[in-house]
Amino acid sequence: MNIIEYLTPLKKWWWLLVISTLLAAVSSFAYSWRQPPVYQVRTTLMVGNTLNAPNPSGGEFYLQQLLAGIYADIAYREPVRQATMQALGLDFLPEYTVRALPNSTLIEIVVNDTDPVRTTVVANELAKQLMNRSPSLDGNSDQDREFLQNQLEIVRKQIEETRKELENLQSQLSNLTSARQISEVQGQIQFLENRLNSLQSTYAALLSNTQQGATNALTVIEPAELPTRPVGPNRMAGIILASGLGLVLAAGAAYLIEFLDDTVKTPEEAKRVVPYPVLGEIIEFPQGADTWTYALQEPRAPVTNSFRVLRNNLDLLQKDYPIRSLLVSSAGKSEGKSVVVTNLAIVMAQRDRKVICVDADFHRPVMHQAIHYDNHEGLSDVLLGKKCLQEVIHPWIGENLMLIPSGELPEDTADLLGSRKMEEIIETLTQMADMVIFDGPPFFLADASILSTKVDGLLLVIRPGYTRKDAVKAVKEQVAQLNLPRVWVALNRVPKKESYYSKYYPYENKKKS
Repeated sequence: MNIIEYLTPLKKWWWLLVISTLLAAVSSFAYSWRQPPVYQVRTTLMVGNTLNAPNPSGGEFYLQQLLAGIYADIAYREPVRQATMQALGLDFLPEYTVRALPNSTLIEIVVNDTDPVRTTVVANELAKQLMNRSPSLDGNSDQDREFLQNQLEIVRKQIEETRKELENLQSQLSNLTSARQISEVQGQIQFLENRLNSLQSTYAALLSNTQQGATNALTVIEPAELPTRPVGPNRMAGIILASGLGLVLAAGAAYLIEFLDDTVKTPEEAKRVVPYPVLGEIIEFPQGADTWTYALQEPRAPVTNSFRVLRNNLDLLQKDYPIRSLLVSSAGKSEGKSVVVTNLAIVMAQRDRKVICVDADFHRPVMHQAIHYDNHEGLSDVLLGKKCLQEVIHPWIGENLMLIPSGELPEDTADLLGSRKMEEIIETLTQMADMVIFDGPPFFLADASILSTKVDGLLLVIRPGYTRKDAVKAVKEQVAQLNLPRVWVALNRVPKKESYYSKYYPYENKKKS
């Protein structure tokens, strides 16, 4: 199978794809239009003070990353949610997400809500509640924090003074010449260095007990600001997504329908399914046309020319073996074999041949409608010996075309068609005419199987998009059992766009006024 055959279901069900896509798009637009605008804000916190440290250690950074993940998880816990709602006087919290940013010590809080003010205050309050759970603030009153800040300032000044004294002594040391003086100055330098180290250790210890120096502490580095533009709903993206989903579902439905459809769908598939030569493709009749005698009424129409192609192909077969009697049957019912018989007979008669059409479908006879006959007398009466053959032959069109109705339904049609009397009738008719065309019943009936062994050839009518594959398979098995030597196929009611003939004859001839 080529790519065109794979796309055939989409081409066939294009209207389903269009309707499904449009319906999905309209539904999505109607739904999104009723949705209120959504605002989004974000607050960013940092764990510890590694970013501001001149020489941060890898251990502290790794520990703060772990703490960031823990705080992000705590933000979803019920105590934090309840504290936030109680602080803001809310009965619910809008949708929010809290996550630790990868490879960093940052925590991001994102809040989405239809109220921009509520979105902002909730984001900031969630950050505040997380900070309240930072251990660096627990147990420290305002007086304690003020005392720590004062001590840090005092120690910082002492460190600066000690460094200045140490620098002065070091500068004096280079100008001294006395060994005793050098020894005294070196002693003073050693004392100041020890004092400086002690002061720095004290400063570091005090700093670790403050918010600025704690490892397990949270700091807001980006507070939430009041949003001015909504971030959603994204109506265009929703419509595109819904349209795409509708298109995919419709395409899946089209392929499912085709998979469940057991009919021979296209002329190309029919040619693959049946192992017999295809002699012609009869395209669709125009709507409202008289199909019984269309080839006579519209001699230049594309449909008529397709019957001529069928006739010419049958004539070419005459070079190998004569065909004087032909059975036209089908795999199932309502496939248009009777119309094929009448129009094929007409184009044959137009070549100055005598043609006799015989309605041999006793179960559903329709050929009498072409000559507006009541079907009281016909082939069955001849087989039963009630009438002679000449009495049931009716002239139809001109002198070259005649028709024998089926007559009333006899009791045992299979025995009558398989009798010696039927062989005599066929022999007599072939002597009277150049071609005898039998409109037989569908091939699943025994009548068609019996009659096919008594004629020169079998023309099987297949209607693409209607004939079922299992029916075609049954016909092939039956033909193989009967060992029929000459079997051909005519494709009937082929859509014009799928017919090879219409590509070269893409117009309809108007009736002559």
